[in-house]
Amino acid sequence: MKVTSLGHAGLKVETNNATVLIDPWLSPEGTFLGSWFQYPSNQHLITPSLLQPTAIALSHEHLDHVDPWFLAQLPPDTPVIIPCYPSPILKKKIASTGLKNIIEIPQWQPVQLAEGISVFFVTEDSPMNHDAAVVIVGDGKTLLNLNDARLSLAQLCSIRTKVGGVIDVLTLQGAGASWYPVCYEYSQERKQELSDRKRMAKFSYLERAIASVKPVTAIPFAGPPCFLDPELAWANSEIENGIFPDQQQVVNWLHHQGVNNTMILLPGDVFDVMQQSKQPDPFWADFSFSDRDSYIKNYSQQKATHIAAFKARYPEPTESLWKPFREYFQGLLAMNSYFNHKIDMRVGFDITGAGGGKWAVDFRPGYEGVYNEIGECSYGYRFASRWLPALLHGLPWEDFFLSLRFVAWRDPDIYNDHLLGLLKFACPQSLQAVEDYENSMDSQEQITIHSEGQTYKIQRYCPHAGVDLQEVGEILPGGILRCLSHHYEFDLETGKCLNGKCKLLDSTRI
Repeated sequence: MKVTSLGHAGLKVETNNATVLIDPWLSPEGTFLGSWFQYPSNQHLITPSLLQPTAIALSHEHLDHVDPWFLAQLPPDTPVIIPCYPSPILKKKIASTGLKNIIEIPQWQPVQLAEGISVFFVTEDSPMNHDAAVVIVGDGKTLLNLNDARLSLAQLCSIRTKVGGVIDVLTLQGAGASWYPVCYEYSQERKQELSDRKRMAKFSYLERAIASVKPVTAIPFAGPPCFLDPELAWANSEIENGIFPDQQQVVNWLHHQGVNNTMILLPGDVFDVMQQSKQPDPFWADFSFSDRDSYIKNYSQQKATHIAAFKARYPEPTESLWKPFREYFQGLLAMNSYFNHKIDMRVGFDITGAGGGKWAVDFRPGYEGVYNEIGECSYGYRFASRWLPALLHGLPWEDFFLSLRFVAWRDPDIYNDHLLGLLKFACPQSLQAVEDYENSMDSQEQITIHSEGQTYKIQRYCPHAGVDLQEVGEILPGGILRCLSHHYEFDLETGKCLNGKCKLLDSTRI
């Protein structure tokens, strides 16, 4: 088995009988509305031979993992293997490129791609999060590709057991895919504090995952992106000390924790798993992450025409967007009453520029509706009107949020998972899957924990996403329990979630 980096989260896995591409992203226009670009660039890898794989495996629907530009160049009958999700978004994105042989498989179910090579997926527990690990077994070796999936330690141990106890290569996301806190209206000091916290949470998960999987070799990848549009150049500071660390920073931190079985692969670098040897791509002979500023400046100049051409396809509207906005959100309000109840607030949309306005969507019982005045809102988004028509006609909201081309605010400063869920899925069957999962979570099984000299009996499984708190619960000062899976924090005295909106934690002092 040989593993070649295709840049970002893309991999080429070669065995004696097959070549499989995983999450290739090579579009010269970047992604997420021309905001994200591969860092460093991978454009030199676009060759005819890359367009003839045995199969493609795609983990989830984010556009830095499913690249319409690249997929459209493949033979239409190329097998595309994907996890079976409640939402049809991933399948629709692939089908729009002309690829016809889309194979959805349930998690844990291996599919043989050729003699001696198979693939299976393991998805996150909650259907609110459509992310999956990709496991390739071939030539007697195993690659576990976590990409963006935040699997529980129990799931990781189960994967290791399923493949015979040895993971030869573990690839895992070193940089986040997020817009929090960078797009929120915080003071610079508060924003830096939250970015630091998010960065360290990601690093800590990597350390725990590596300790659980016990791979022969661990390869941090899947980011960071860089931002070449001058309007977004500010976001590149998040590479140095924020939510988008580069591979070298990740490896340095892991080394400091005593994790030394790591490797960095730049686009085109090849790792021979059998020989445990790396073949560097000579293209990068003079590259260094320490020269980031000059590299990104030159890169931005090279991509200026691509960025301008992309933005020209999103002109300012010539008519008011109020009516289509109202019709769209009236449809969302009628889609799932459980989600409306969980959101339970007024959400503002400050759409700037021609055709825009200050509007609101109210999810509170008795006030449900779409209003042409913004009023007092608990959550709000501000962005240019040029992007709204695409959102009203099928551009997933999560793809837009990842573009960082907006500003958000919330008061109180409490995360609402169901608001994002409604916006990103906008699909009755997906929303119903989340409702069914959350209503099925068992709070009866309890564990005993100690905090601040007190003893508490709490439910074993987190009320947010059902993760085992015996495995990922962390006691903080002040009688607070943090679930390390998604960083929800609970007051042990009251059970109330302190930084998000979800059910109470069943907690009793004894």
